[in-house]
Amino acid sequence: MSAFTPVNNLEIVLRTLLADRNTPLWNFYTPLAAAPLWIIIQNHPELDGSDLVAPPGQNPGICIFKGPTDSYIGLYTSAGRAQAAFTQMKISPQAMRIVSAPGYQLLKLVSQYDAHLWINCGLKECQYHLDPDMVEILLSRPEPHYDHPSPRKKAVFEPAAELEQHLVPLRDYFSRQPTVRAVWIYRQQTNSPQPADSPVYEIGLLMDDPEDKSLLSEVGVIAKALTPVEMECVPAMLMADDQSLRNLTKIRPPFYARPDFLKS
Repeated sequence: MSAFTPVNNLEIVLRTLLADRNTPLWNFYTPLAAAPLWIIIQNHPELDGSDLVAPPGQNPGICIFKGPTDSYIGLYTSAGRAQAAFTQMKISPQAMRIVSAPGYQLLKLVSQYDAHLWINCGLKECQYHLDPDMVEILLSRPEPHYDHPSPRKKAVFEPAAELEQHLVPLRDYFSRQPTVRAVWIYRQQTNSPQPADSPVYEIGLLMDDPEDKSLLSEVGVIAKALTPVEMECVPAMLMADDQSLRNLTKIRPPFYARPDFLKS
């Protein structure tokens, strides 16, 4: 089985589990319940524009894959994985669609079916068969609290030209680092008052491997040396599947991008 590149925290744990079967199973199942998952369901064009995924009073029509002897249901760890399976298995977009829900809720829904549950079903490099006993134990526990963006700090996607003008040499540094896909620079905003002359910026790195933090320290040192003392720069890792990154890419281009960034 070839390795795959994770796009979120759940996939980081999944990759570890697939690579080392001695990994404690709860390292994966516990975050699985709290993470968003994607599933393929029956499409109802008449419900477009509403928040409904099935007619009132009905459960969604789950896509069940039929094998020679068994049936399978796929739960996907990102929208991209679900779309890859959707395309690979040539599923009709008129008949089916992809939706997302918290893992615990989806597991509770699909566990009532007489079918094997597979994470990333159809994607050989990152698929994983869920143990029905582990799922049963997981669902016997209270529903977890789901992660929500912190209201105390958020990215402000405004031009950072006042900082970027000092960091031009940093572009050359990134161009010599083959594992860096793209870099953005943006301000941080907090609920607490902050002096106008002491802006805080984040230098967000999108790497080939989201676990590779080897450059953070050096980037911080270089940025500190290049910028005025009153400008604070905080290097950080970005996840390819993070919604805030998706929003950011729609608003402004990266400070640095590898030539094949959009193909990675």
